[in-house]
Amino acid sequence: MPHVGKVLVPVDFSEHSDRALKYATGLAKSFGATLHLVHVYPASAYVAPPLLPGPVVVGQFRDQSQKAFDEFLERARRENEVEIVGTLLEGVPHVEILRMADEVHADLIVMGTHGRTGLEHLLLGSIAERVVRNSEVPVITVPRPA
Repeated sequence: MPHVGKVLVPVDFSEHSDRALKYATGLAKSFGATLHLVHVYPASAYVAPPLLPGPVVVGQFRDQSQKAFDEFLERARRENEVEIVGTLLEGVPHVEILRMADEVHADLIVMGTHGRTGLEHLLLGSIAERVVRNSEVPVITVPRPA
């Protein structure tokens, strides 16, 4: 059986993240692993609309992301009996998730899927799909309920 000491869990504060966290927590308890939660908010180039003061908009978005992530982490630590480390990053989500997996030497990535199909999937893409295709460690995707 492979050793699993670190599990990376990307979160976006949705019910999909909650399901992935619950699944990852069960694995972490079984293996005695640490959970590494990561939230990636969009890079500033995507946040600051033209003609608006970029640093103010970007700063506000970063602050809102930090507040939401802190609240998510606090709830996760309160509700789950495993060690949880959290990291907030700015950038392209799948790129930062993969970088973080490498940086923390994750043995596994567990992430929720939104289940987008058709045009919505074509336009928005799938972060989970990109992570699965490019990850050097196993990835478990937790789908939405049927």
